Amino acid sequence: MSRTYDDSWLRKNLSELPYATCLTDPNLPDNPLVFVNDLFCDLTGYSREQLLGKNCRLLQSLATDQDEISRMRDAIGKGREIAADLLNTRADGSTFWNRLSIKPIYDDDGTLQRFTGVLMQIEDSPIETLLEAQRQSETAITELHHRLKNHLSLIHSSARLQIRESGENEGLLAIMNRIQSLQTLYAGMEQGSEAPAELDRVDLFAHLSTICEAITDLEERINFECDIPAEPIEVSIDTATQLGMMVAELVTNAMQHAFGDTEGTITLLGQVTTNGVTITVADDGRGMTGTESDALGSGLGGKILHQMAKSLSAEFSTEQRDTGTAIRLSLSLNDT
Repeated sequence: MSRTYDDSWLRKNLSELPYATCLTDPNLPDNPLVFVNDLFCDLTGYSREQLLGKNCRLLQSLATDQDEISRMRDAIGKGREIAADLLNTRADGSTFWNRLSIKPIYDDDGTLQRFTGVLMQIEDSPIETLLEAQRQSETAITELHHRLKNHLSLIHSSARLQIRESGENEGLLAIMNRIQSLQTLYAGMEQGSEAPAELDRVDLFAHLSTICEAITDLEERINFECDIPAEPIEVSIDTATQLGMMVAELVTNAMQHAFGDTEGTITLLGQVTTNGVTITVADDGRGMTGTESDALGSGLGGKILHQMAKSLSAEFSTEQRDTGTAIRLSLSLNDT
């Protein structure tokens, strides 16, 4: 003689959950509902009398994904747990997205006795949410690839000019430092690329500070100090890229020529002006000699700096100090 399965403990536990819950009995014809809690009735709009003894398919409609229904039917038939997102219909005909979790309950003899169901209403179609996330990701990746292609083209041109004028070995450090400025930029972009809009702006001084720190870390004898505004100053990525490469060039030049073999400090100063910003790279080294007329240098580095400054409508100025040199770049941010 078979014993009646006691599911009172299940009913008690399901009643206390803050979700719509139910029990079905797979040993009865059509696996009907044998228990629903109050939240199940609230969510579906059906009374207990309308639900008990019925199969959960009464919540389905022609709009419910038939593939998901087949997947659930197969899992239930095999006594397995399953989760699915379904478009269900309430008693009044309105629809809602239901994140449904079904688990089988076996007794001590290994006999399947019940299925528990937990329903959670979700606000949006999971399919549309995934499609929108995919669209945003594809847009972000396309934008990144476009910018990466343009910026690496700039590096390639600089590298070719460096090799042609200075020789491959002599130009290696300068090239590496230019690449470092872009690597730093893309690392920052990668951390904040959840939406394509976030790829359009960069915190300028935080970006420049990171570049300076990364380059000066290559030399133990060089210290780095920073005095920049606390509030973010946002510019376009294209502007940040060019300014980053310019600052990298100034820091590299100071490291190579300002100190000789002695220790020294390079300082990045940032200031907000009426129309834009000033960026200053200063060192406490030996300063310019009498034979040097341009602190930017007459070689490739100087040419690159002058060319980039022209493209940004920026201006350079040089200040000789008691110890060292300060090179200031003034830039309007009206168009950046």
